[in-house]
Amino acid sequence: MKTKHFFKPVLFALVSILMLGLNSCSKDDDLPATPNDENTELGHEEWSKVSFRFHRGHLHGSTFHGSPSNENVRYFKAVQEISYEYDEAGNLILPDSPIRLIKGEIYALEITYFNKNGERINAEFTSEINAPIHQHFFLTKNAKHIDTDMDFSNAESILDYVYRDTNPEDGMYTNEGVSLRGADDPIGLKGYFFVNEAYTQFELNVILVHLIHGTKWDSNGNPFPFNAPSNAFLGTQDLNIKIPVRVFTKRPNNDDFDQFIQEIAEEFHVTAEEAEADWLEAVETPFESGNYWM
Repeated sequence: MKTKHFFKPVLFALVSILMLGLNSCSKDDDLPATPNDENTELGHEEWSKVSFRFHRGHLHGSTFHGSPSNENVRYFKAVQEISYEYDEAGNLILPDSPIRLIKGEIYALEITYFNKNGERINAEFTSEINAPIHQHFFLTKNAKHIDTDMDFSNAESILDYVYRDTNPEDGMYTNEGVSLRGADDPIGLKGYFFVNEAYTQFELNVILVHLIHGTKWDSNGNPFPFNAPSNAFLGTQDLNIKIPVRVFTKRPNNDDFDQFIQEIAEEFHVTAEEAEADWLEAVETPFESGNYWM
């Protein structure tokens, strides 16, 4: 009579449990978190897709007002969106084009997370339990002068960022019943950037830390700056993504408008006439039609 090998299925089950345990928040500085269908230890679902929506605009005091979208504009777009998504095999699908910014402009950034069913899960990061232990940070990595291998010496000067999270997270604070969370409670699902440097390319390293011990505030009760997380925070992360960015030109004045148009043309490989027509189409869109506020 043959002996039954009971240890094989038991061993397989133990290995499976251990592997599932590894699919938690990322502990690698260069890798995003691996998605898991259910994770009760984290206190929230893990994402399967994350979207980054950049919206060009201006300020009314500290309030951001987005430029109106115009579907006829091809190059000077008011809104750019880039997404990262895991396929069925667990491989991260990377975008095939960069985000293009212009020095002197202001851009709102809205981050949206989705689970495997395509459902928005942002609210899980803003809950009473999760808000004190989650914060997005935004670092400029591998900054170089545009289209060269020459390092950009002062990468930290390229961008400034202001947190503008709302409660609830999916509403514009100008709507009834929606309020700002305030600068003392940053999460980074919403915020806006100032672009301070031109002619540079870099990776916008977006990190969502998930604290296992303590909270996101320092010993004095203050949050850490958007680009300077405590090293202790980096041990466990829900997100670590690097978005390719090109600051290919700067906002023009009367003296360098022709150069501005030429730089648009070169960036998108079109004629100067096409670039200028696109610019005029964008700026002639009625500004009061913009209904995006942050």
